[in-house]
Amino acid sequence: MSNKILKLAIGTAVAGVAIKIGRDKYKSKKRQYEEEELQSANDLIKKYTAFFDRKLVEIPEGPFEGCELKAFSSKLILDLSRAQIVKDVYISFNAKGSFLSIITAKGVSVVTDINENLSRITNRSEKRKKDKPVIYLIGNATGSTVEIVPENVYLDEDTAEEEMDMKEFMGNEA
Repeated sequence: MSNKILKLAIGTAVAGVAIKIGRDKYKSKKRQYEEEELQSANDLIKKYTAFFDRKLVEIPEGPFEGCELKAFSSKLILDLSRAQIVKDVYISFNAKGSFLSIITAKGVSVVTDINENLSRITNRSEKRKKDKPVIYLIGNATGSTVEIVPENVYLDEDTAEEEMDMKEFMGNEA
């Protein structure tokens, strides 16, 4: 009986140490990601990071020069719908076990160069046109989903559904 109690005590102690080590590593890595982002606050090319997080990065109105994205087991959305993209820009990224969504500005196309491993890439951006700016999306995706959509792509679908619902509700009068 005392042998079983001793094994239980040792097992509990080992589990406690493993949990503490895991928690310390998590805090350290999270701090590292946050510091990377803070250090780039005054840079022309900013870094946006997410570590076990959900994050929406809305680029304000004004010129956009590109950025770096880093996501680990996260959902990171980069909204470029209000940004002014007047020349070709580069977005580099590294996504591991994450969902990365990029919402592009109107009239901008996206060209991808992605090393993917167990990932899914969806590019719904506009077709590339002469004399229009291009976003070059370059990076690595491991066990991730990368989605590129033009602004209001989801809004348009919702609006169409609402109009259909109103027509059904109003009958043939609408």
